[in-house]
Amino acid sequence: MNANPPAKFIPLSPQRHIYNPARRAFTLTELLVLLATSAILAMLLLPVLAGTQSGSTKAFQCLNNMRQMALAWTLYSEDNHDRLAINSDPHVYDSSFFPHNSSNPSWVIGTMDWTVGFYNTNANYLTNDQYSLLGNYLGRSASVFACPATATYVSPVQRTVGWSARARSVAMNAAVGNGDKYEEPNNPFGYASWYVAKKATDFHAPGPSDVWVFTDEHPDSIDDGLLYAANYPVTTFTELPGSQHGGACGMAFADGHAIIHKWSAPVVVVPVIYVNGPPLRQLVPCSISDPDMLWLTQHTPQN
Repeated sequence: MNANPPAKFIPLSPQRHIYNPARRAFTLTELLVLLATSAILAMLLLPVLAGTQSGSTKAFQCLNNMRQMALAWTLYSEDNHDRLAINSDPHVYDSSFFPHNSSNPSWVIGTMDWTVGFYNTNANYLTNDQYSLLGNYLGRSASVFACPATATYVSPVQRTVGWSARARSVAMNAAVGNGDKYEEPNNPFGYASWYVAKKATDFHAPGPSDVWVFTDEHPDSIDDGLLYAANYPVTTFTELPGSQHGGACGMAFADGHAIIHKWSAPVVVVPVIYVNGPPLRQLVPCSISDPDMLWLTQHTPQN
């Protein structure tokens, strides 16, 4: 027999509510005003957030494209005894050097412009081994050549025939890769010297991590597959890089990494006006101390 008596059940006292005149709930009117204000703020912010998301998505896709381009370029070099992909200027023809034809193709061929010419949309010139050295290394994916923020600019005449984009927005550093180049004494850009890295071991100053290989080019400036830049301070942008990511563009480097590079001066960050060639978006004057020109100079290979 249990000597201890069972515990007596004592019911809990109900919770006491203390009235505080300083605390009160929202009235129905106040709640409706709050909801209406929140709805108005949401309507104002949604377009901004949507635009930011769209811009972020395009930048992410551009970076992915650039990384794929850099990887394909590296794999090509590894398969070809360290030699970099040929990067020929189709405006320079020297059959004794590197003829620009299907028997000896460049990394890409084709000239972008604002007409309805076939180069603007024909992906065959980007991925077919007969014309492109990198197409096989990119899995025949033509979309990698086109930044979603830059290639989607089409001229009024192109729009009338139903185009929504051009096939390519990417250009390669003209100082990277052997091939036909404008060289002294025929260089129209005024460069006193022109060093070209022809093998992966030719990146001395700066090293591979600081040499840009691919960039998006400004829609009004892009033509062939090359973008010329001096490796010392000059007073002219030969061609303008892209700036369609809010004043920035995608770039890939010789070590394989890619960035969205933000430009700092108004010479580069200019609107698209659908006019190709000088004096509008090529041979663009700049100050000898222009920070964007100097950045390109510092990231172009030297001997």
